[in-house]
Amino acid sequence: MSSENAKTVKPAVTLRPITDENREAVLALSVREDQPFVASNDVSLRQADEANAENPGTARPFAIYAGEKLVGFCMFSFDPEDEDEEDRYWLWRFMIDKNEQGKGYGQAALAEIIKYFRQNGADRLYLSTEPENELGLHVYHKAGFHETGVISFDEAVLMRMLKGPNKTIRAFYGVDVDGPLRIRGRKGYGVSVAASAEDGEISTYCSGSGRFGEDLPVNPDMLFQAGSVSKPMFALTLLRYADKGLIDLDADISGVVPEFVKKGPVTFAALLSHTAGYNVHGFPGYRADHAPLTLEDVLSGKGNTPKLRRIKPYGKQHMYSGGGITLAELAFTRITGTTLRDAFQKEVAEPLELKHTGYFQPLDEELVGNAAFGGRLGLKEDPAHGYHYYPEHAAAGLWATPSDLVKVGLALSKSYREGGFLRKETAERMLTPVMDSYGLCVTNLRGDIGEHGGWNEGFITEWIFSLRYDLCVASMFNHATDELDWKQTEVAIKLFQDGEEYLFGDPDRTEWEAYCGRYEQNIEDFRLDEIYMEDDDLYARILTDDGEKQYKLYPIGERTFGREGGFAKLVFGENSLEIDGVICKKL
Repeated sequence: MSSENAKTVKPAVTLRPITDENREAVLALSVREDQPFVASNDVSLRQADEANAENPGTARPFAIYAGEKLVGFCMFSFDPEDEDEEDRYWLWRFMIDKNEQGKGYGQAALAEIIKYFRQNGADRLYLSTEPENELGLHVYHKAGFHETGVISFDEAVLMRMLKGPNKTIRAFYGVDVDGPLRIRGRKGYGVSVAASAEDGEISTYCSGSGRFGEDLPVNPDMLFQAGSVSKPMFALTLLRYADKGLIDLDADISGVVPEFVKKGPVTFAALLSHTAGYNVHGFPGYRADHAPLTLEDVLSGKGNTPKLRRIKPYGKQHMYSGGGITLAELAFTRITGTTLRDAFQKEVAEPLELKHTGYFQPLDEELVGNAAFGGRLGLKEDPAHGYHYYPEHAAAGLWATPSDLVKVGLALSKSYREGGFLRKETAERMLTPVMDSYGLCVTNLRGDIGEHGGWNEGFITEWIFSLRYDLCVASMFNHATDELDWKQTEVAIKLFQDGEEYLFGDPDRTEWEAYCGRYEQNIEDFRLDEIYMEDDDLYARILTDDGEKQYKLYPIGERTFGREGGFAKLVFGENSLEIDGVICKKL
C-alpha cells in the first residue's frame, strides 16, 4: 500500500503529571481570544498549590499530551472523603491550546479523564462552565455530560455518571426538588429555586417547563408571579419612605382614603400587620386581557371581590386581609404621588440591583417571552398570555425571579442585624411580631427567621431567610395545589435548614449525651417523649395522634437546636429543656 493511501494514525492522548520539566510549557498554553471562559493555567496551578497546602492531594493538575506533543491542560478536584457526594469528583479545569483545537484532542482527553476517575473509584463526575460557553457545552455534551439544572457562581453545573446508566442526578445542594414537585419531562410544569449560604453568592436550580404543554425550559431569569410575597416587597418600599421621614407608620391615614374608612383610626402599621379588621382575604385575578381596574375599583367591589369593609374590631386580632393591603397601597400612592411600580423600582429594585422583578401589571409585552405561565391557563384561557392580571399590585401583583427574592432577603437580614438597606430599627420593627408571629408583612418564625409564602392562580412561592446569617432560599413554581404548596415549602425548609447547619460549622458533641433522656410533656402540640442520640446525631421522639415520630435536631447556637422539617427551638439547660419558651423539666 502506498504511503499516500495509508491511514493516518493519530497519536495517543495521555495525561501526565505537571513537573519542573513541563511546567513552563503548560503555562505557555492558551485558548483563543473568543474563548474567555477558561482561567489561565497560571491561575489554575496557583489554586492547585493553595488547595493542596490545605488538603494534600485534593487538586490534581495534569498536562495533556498527544504522543510527545503538549496540547492541553486539565485539573481535577478529587476528595472521596467529602461528606457531600456532589463535591467529591470534579473536572476543575480543562483546556486545549488554541493551536491544537479542532483535531479531536478534546474528546480524546475527556475519554482519558473519565477513565482516570473510573479507575480511581469515582461513580460520577461533575464540571461547570458559563451557560454562554456554547462550544464548551457542545464538547461536554458529546462526552456524555448533561446539565443538572444548577447554576453556581454563575456557571452551569454538568455531570456524567461513571457507573451504571448515565442518568443525570438532579438535585440542589443534595436536596431532591423534582421528585416532591412531580417535575416530569420537558413539557410539564417547572420550578425555579435560588439559595445563598456563602459569601453572598447566589446559586440557582431550574427544572421543567415554564409553560405546561410547551418545551420551554425554566431558566434563572424567567419571571414567575410571586403571589402574596408581593406584600413584603410593598412593605419594604413603604418602609424606605418611612426611613426618609416621608411616611409615618403610626399616623391615622383615614383622611387620606375617606371613602373607604368611615371611622378611624387606621394606620399603615395596622394594615401591614393585618390587625385592622378588614375583609377580603385574597384575590383570584382576572384574565390577562381584562380591562384595567383601578385600586378604587377593587376596593369598591367593582371587580370580582367584595367591597372592602371593616368586619372585626380594630387592633384586636390578626386577620389576614389582602383588601387591607390594597387600602394601604391606595393611601401610599396618594401620599407619595407615585405608583407602587415606580416607587418599588426606585427604592428597592435599583439599589439592590434586581434585574427581573417589579409590579408589572399588566405584564409588559416585551417581558412575556421569558415569563412562566400559571398552571394550565395558557391552555384554558389565553395561549399567548397564560397568567392572570392583578390590579391589586401590593397584595398580589409582583413578578419576580427567585434570585432577586434572595437578594431582598439578604438585604433585609443584614438590615435587621446591623442596618443598611433599611435602618436597623425599621427592620427590627418590620420583623417583630405584632400578633400571631406576624410583623409588618413578614412572619417571624422561631424568633430568628423571616418567611412569607405566595399563591396566585397557577403559581406558588416560598421565601425564607435567616436573621442571624446571610442565608436565604426562594422557590417559585407554576403549578398550584394544596399538596404541592406544602411540598414546595418542605423543599425550601430543607434547603434552608441544611444551610443553617452548614453555616453553624462542626459542633462540639461532647455535651450532647447529657441532653438525652425523658422530659415533661408541657406543650400540647409538641409532646416530647425522649431526646436520644443515634450515629452521633441528636434526635427528638415526639408523640402524635398518629403515633411516634422522630426528628433530627441540629445545632443553631450554644446549647440551642432547631428541628428538621419544622421551626421548634430547643434550648437545653441544667436538667431542663426550653421549647419555644416553655420549660420542660428532665425526668
